[in-house]
Amino acid sequence: MSSRSFDAKTFALLFVPALLGAAWAVYQRGLTAPPYPSDQVPSLVWVIFAVPFALFWGWFFARPRERWLAAFVCFCIYFFSPFLAARYESCTITSGTFSLVSCFADSQGAQDLAGAAGHRIYFDAVVIIHVIAAAVTAVQRARARPTEAPGVVTTAEV
Repeated sequence: MSSRSFDAKTFALLFVPALLGAAWAVYQRGLTAPPYPSDQVPSLVWVIFAVPFALFWGWFFARPRERWLAAFVCFCIYFFSPFLAARYESCTITSGTFSLVSCFADSQGAQDLAGAAGHRIYFDAVVIIHVIAAAVTAVQRARARPTEAPGVVTTAEV
């Protein structure tokens, strides 16, 4: 088994912007209160968009040759995390703790309670899921070799 070195610079360039995005998302969330009037919708959009957006730009500057990979991964984080956060909310809102029974047995009751609470669990879970995904991505990219441009000969190939 080969050991790969850990590139702290790449990790920092990916994860620090993601943390700044999380701080921005939490700030934007603090500007809202249910029921959400139309002028609060941009803040709610930032809650869902800020961390993947910041992670993309950190990755873009850390490894410019991986910009398409960065765009794809950050889009996947942005797109799929709300589904996971919504499922988590429906599993926790009725009992206050995670329960698979409440996820599927009382989905209408969970929707009613979540709506009345302003989907607080959902918006908090989205940010937490984003930070976890950003940390995993930053560690993975910090341990991976940078992608080489086509036609570039590395010293290992000579």
